[in-house]
Amino acid sequence: PAAIHRLRCHPRSRREITTMPDQFQSIATILANDNFQGDYWCLRLQAPDIAGKAVAGQFVHLAVPGLEHRVLRRPFSIHNAEPDSGVLTVVYKVVGEGTRALSQARAGLKASVLGPLGRGFTPAPQGRRPVLVAGGYGCAAVYLLTKTSPVSPVVLLGGRTAGDIILAEEFRHAGAEVRIATDDGSLGTRGRVTVLLEEILRETPDAWISACGPLPMLKAVAKMTSTRHDGVEVSLDEHFCCGVGACFGCVVKVKDTSEQGWRYARSCQEGPVFPASQVVWD
Repeated sequence: PAAIHRLRCHPRSRREITTMPDQFQSIATILANDNFQGDYWCLRLQAPDIAGKAVAGQFVHLAVPGLEHRVLRRPFSIHNAEPDSGVLTVVYKVVGEGTRALSQARAGLKASVLGPLGRGFTPAPQGRRPVLVAGGYGCAAVYLLTKTSPVSPVVLLGGRTAGDIILAEEFRHAGAEVRIATDDGSLGTRGRVTVLLEEILRETPDAWISACGPLPMLKAVAKMTSTRHDGVEVSLDEHFCCGVGACFGCVVKVKDTSEQGWRYARSCQEGPVFPASQVVWD
């Protein structure tokens, strides 16, 4: 069996968790923590062990500076990883106490980071057009695919208003074709991002789809592609309490060969990325 490492879940916690060799607990240095649009922030960390192993769709568990008294870490999707420089980037939105405290962290502070965690996206195979579908800041989880796709991907960004569309220029700078949809029509096409996906599927029926965003969006993507056997993956944004499969707080229903036809899968271990056809959506 593979060797395992015993790491403390939190610097002041006596509870221990089990991680695999490609997962690390790093004391990372905050390089920058910038508010770039509305409530959206970009956190850059010096974390070479994690940056050298991370793939699109994985996440990290971070002990937020200023909230060290809390046992539970906060999960954040990995936006970018630069193995050569050891820099790891996280994009987040201030929505509660944890992210509000994180937004106050300044360059030079240290933060305990556990990762990379979970199963990431599968890069598109040769001959399949990669299409990245993102709602809101779900786009952070798919960005690394622009580096691993054999051809430049098409990125579909959706949000309620123009203020919810982020990182479009960063995707374009990486060589991706970007299409945008907003519910109110304030930017791009009026309507849900799935309207753009319908167009793509008419153009390229065998597109390789990677999606991250709100659950209703992911359900719609799965329904639109329900006749396909491969090439559609979704990232399920569950509440990852421990991040390493110990607490069973992030389980999702997936199809199974058992008598009942389904089982519970730990999203932090078997996911957060799943084949859309394997998820029990109802």
